[in-house]
Amino acid sequence: MTREHLVTTGEELARRYVDTFNDRDVDAWVALFAEDAVVHDPFFPEPSKGREAIKDVEDSVLRAFPDMQWRQLRPAIDVGDRVAVELAVNAVNDGPLDMPGGELPATGRAISFETGTFWLIGPDGLITEERSYFDATGVAAQLGITP
Repeated sequence: MTREHLVTTGEELARRYVDTFNDRDVDAWVALFAEDAVVHDPFFPEPSKGREAIKDVEDSVLRAFPDMQWRQLRPAIDVGDRVAVELAVNAVNDGPLDMPGGELPATGRAISFETGTFWLIGPDGLITEERSYFDATGVAAQLGITP
């Protein structure tokens, strides 16, 4: 398999993923995904399907956490068409949270967590599927929004 268009290694993809997010270059970040990519996230009951849906979710996250920063914890693991990366996430909830039942006002609380993110990569080097795993209940508790 070759990744000629966008990236050549999983590590390069991981660096671009983190850097474009931290630089708030949402268009460049979304361009790392295939047009019909699917993203599974523990905070959302249904996957985001397609670049526009992925961009909408990211815009919503940045509205709720405008200072969010990602940090890569270890080198990416790159095996064929699969890449795994570990990230640390830090942010303060300074904007409204879009929730399935409606919008919640900002809590002003900080969150900090680690996540494992796994990608399936297409032949063009773009992410076709993303699955992230983290303690969503723990993050909700940090925000003070658990029962």
